[in-house]
Amino acid sequence: MKRAPVLLLTLCLSGALVRAETASESDIRAELGALRATVEELRLMESRLAASENKVQAQENSAEDLRAELIATKMELRHFKERAEEMEKKMAGGPKVAFSVALTGTVGTFNAETTLIYPQVITNIGNAYNVYTGFFTAPVSGVYFFRFNTMDGRKGYHMGAALHKNNQRVLLNIAWNHQDDHEHVSNGVVLELSQGDVVHMRLPAWYRVTDWVGHHYNIFSGFLLFAM
Repeated sequence: MKRAPVLLLTLCLSGALVRAETASESDIRAELGALRATVEELRLMESRLAASENKVQAQENSAEDLRAELIATKMELRHFKERAEEMEKKMAGGPKVAFSVALTGTVGTFNAETTLIYPQVITNIGNAYNVYTGFFTAPVSGVYFFRFNTMDGRKGYHMGAALHKNNQRVLLNIAWNHQDDHEHVSNGVVLELSQGDVVHMRLPAWYRVTDWVGHHYNIFSGFLLFAM
């Protein structure tokens, strides 16, 4: 009879131990699950942090590239500024050449091409234009600009003029006067000249140009852009 209570007690203790063990495993699983969730969250945060760091690094690299480009641009601008200042100094200290001359009265017609001599001097800085020969002689090697205008009012005839460098024709502008009115032609050109080169205007054979004192319908002009 004494064995029954002992057996019953043993069974009760075994059940309690089983319940205790079961409760512990459940708590552990819950804690493990929470821990896994926390670890996963940390991994996501680490991934986002790495992505943010990469983005920041890319922006820093881009900023560095922009800084390098800005520095290069500033250096290039400084170089051009220095060259411009040098050219300004050369031009300020170099020769000054400019002229504008005009015809007076009627010139032509001639049975051969003829040099136009412009007797009325409006400007002749540097005295490079010769009023007796009609020649402009380059005092220094450089780049020059020349312009001319011609006019005639004779109906039914050609008018115009040609610009020559030394003995070579550079420009020829002509017009046919269809009505009894003033007919004009003009042109301009930039030429590279060596010291001593000559530029002048010529009237083609059987052509005529007309001017009146003070009107300046027929002008020949030029000036030095820069010496070389």
